[in-house]
Order: sequence, then C-alpha cells, then structure tokens
Amino acid sequence: MARYLAVGNCYDRDWCDLRIFFSDAEIEFLNTGPNKGLFGLQKRPDRAILENVRHQKYELVVAGDTGFPHFNPRKGLLRNFCNTAWKTLRHPNLLAGQRFPFSRLRVPLAGIDMSDSMVVDNRRFGVLERCVCFFKRELPQNPSNSFLYATAKTENSFNVTNIEFFRNSIPKLRPISLGVDTEIAGRLAKLQLEKRMDVFYAGLLENRLNRQAGLKQLEQLKAEGYAVDVTTERLPQEEFFRRCAQALLVWSPEGNGWDCFRHYEAALTGSVPLMQSPTIRRHAPLRDNVHAIYYFIEEEDLAIRVRQALQNRPRLVEMGQAARQHALAWHTHEALGRYVIEETQRTRQEAGFGKVT
Repeated sequence: MARYLAVGNCYDRDWCDLRIFFSDAEIEFLNTGPNKGLFGLQKRPDRAILENVRHQKYELVVAGDTGFPHFNPRKGLLRNFCNTAWKTLRHPNLLAGQRFPFSRLRVPLAGIDMSDSMVVDNRRFGVLERCVCFFKRELPQNPSNSFLYATAKTENSFNVTNIEFFRNSIPKLRPISLGVDTEIAGRLAKLQLEKRMDVFYAGLLENRLNRQAGLKQLEQLKAEGYAVDVTTERLPQEEFFRRCAQALLVWSPEGNGWDCFRHYEAALTGSVPLMQSPTIRRHAPLRDNVHAIYYFIEEEDLAIRVRQALQNRPRLVEMGQAARQHALAWHTHEALGRYVIEETQRTRQEAGFGKVT
C-alpha cells in the first residue's frame, strides 16, 4: 500500500497536481479539483481512501489546494455566496476537498502552497491549523506578513503576532522552490554547449516595469560591445534551453512571484542566473557569487553587476557548473518531495509544536 496520501493540487489551477513531487509507487492521490478524472491519478473511490485515512493507513498526508471556494473576508457576502454556489454546482466533486477530515487526522499533515501570492489564503487555514509544516513558495522574509489582511484585524504584522492562531502558525511555515521536473532536469544537466553569449534573456515585457527598466540596461551593455542575446517573444522550450546553455549569464527577473522556473532552468543548463535581490525566504538558495549574481533594482545596478562579473569569464563558467550541481541536488521535483517528507518528519520528532496527538 502507498505510504503517503496527496490531497488536492499544487496551485489553485486543476492542471498541476501533486504528482510532480512524488512517485506513484509511494503515494496515493485523492483528486479534489474540478476534473474528477484528471490524469487518471485517483485509482480508488473516495470512500475507500477516506476509510484508510480513518484507520491511519498512511504515514503522511500532503495537502495542496483542494479547490473549494471558502469564504473570502475581502469580498462581500453576496459575492462570496454566488462564487461558492456557482463553483459547487458546476463541479460537485469540489466538495471532496471540503469533506476531507483534516481536523480529525491522526497522522502527520504537511501543507503545500505554490501560488504566486505572498499571503496565505484563508481557505488554507484549516490545513494550517492542523499541519506539522506548511511549505510556501512565496514566503515573505518577515513571515508575519504571510497573514496581512487575512482578517479585518491583521492590517499590519504587529497585529498578526497578537492573534493566537497566526502566532502559532508562523513557526510552521517553511520555504519551498518551484523547482524543475526531474526528467527535464536530468536532460538539461547533460547539455554541454560552447559559451557564445555574455547575457541571454527571453521573456515578456508588457506590464512588467522591472523588466522594462532592466532591458534598457541590457541594451546599453550591448551598445558597449557585450554579447547580449534578447528576445521578447515566447521561444520553443528546447530553443530556450539551448540559448540558456550558450550564455554565461541568464537574466531571470521577477515574474508574478519572485521565485521563477527560469532561475533553476538556467542553472541546470550550466549558466549563471542573474537575479534581482530576493524578497522572500528561500529553500537551499542559489548563493551570490557562488551559484548566481544578484542585483538591486535601484539605479544601474544590474549593468554594474554584469560588467563586474564579465571581468572574469572563466570564473562564471565555474559558477555555472556549481549552479548546475546545486540545482540537481536541491531543486528537482524529486528532491523537493524528499524535502517535504523529511522536514515534516524531522519537525514532528522534535520537542515542541507540531506533534500529532
């Protein structure tokens, strides 16, 4: 029998399931998203799985986003009612996530929040209250800020820490990265291409002011004679990877969240990610001047850091190889799955909070 149970998806979108972190052999899936037959992951009826939950047949339950539209205090009563009624009528199996007995679990529970938001949505509070660890991708450097405006009383971090539920929840928060599919990571790690460019960037610019400002600096570097490869069109995946591998530096600015697939994809191709200074807590971070180059968004710091780094191109080649090994060790989905399990088990075994009774 499977050792673990995964409930829900990685995101609030139904297409990305928790399978990315675990092998089918060690985990069973309870799908709670709109598409009941999603990927054919769920092999048994809800009833049989819930029966195993009641009899503590799993070593660990991992909870993603169950999809159920809980009450949002930032919206009006009528809008909340209409949203809940519409989604439930359209996708009745969303009730599976609502019915899951998180509050009665007698095995360790881990929560995963891979959303772009730095705030923990209030619909995750049931998991947060019961879990041993709650892994959040966009975890603020001040973890109290994860609960800003979650209620009418949490308009600042001082008020957050005065509320018992949030005060007890903060120590459960753990960072986690987006990571890269394990199979893709293995393929990228084999890329060995000649470094032909100094800096490469591919990405959208519309309504992204930080990228527009950074692009002006890259254009200035190109005018100075540096080899800069820039495209603002979406590239086929394999071409994107190839052009990353041919560059010493890959510019990886913030997107909808600070964490970005590009950070780790660039590293896995043997290039050095060029990233703006982080706004979040990170799991096994790529370190400045070891695996990556970081810059501040103020003034011309991006261009300054690039000029400094390119004074020693052989060193950048070494950093790219170090970044590749670091990403392989810590940021494949397989490695992140192990991290979730091991960190939850370690935390539960320690004295203090998080023990399941």
